[in-house]
Amino acid sequence: MDDKMRALLGDHEAAKRLTDAGVLLACPHCKGRAVLVEGTLQASGKYSVVCGECFCATTWCILKEDAIGRWNTRTPVLTSKEMEMLEGME
Repeated sequence: MDDKMRALLGDHEAAKRLTDAGVLLACPHCKGRAVLVEGTLQASGKYSVVCGECFCATTWCILKEDAIGRWNTRTPVLTSKEMEMLEGME
């Protein structure tokens, strides 16, 4: 199982590895492609991640890594025990 799948299932360590690599997960609502946006007139020097399909977005963050981390961190779908069981099936 790759880090993208693990992060989508709620593995925060996998989400951190993706964030550190600058990888954005698909939108949690519509599965659309996300992009990192740098500031606007109202939020100069700040960053947000926005879905190009449904326009779901993070709040403005001072650091790129914070915006990406907020986007990539999902609510756990599986418990840690269920994750271990899934890994054992591979």
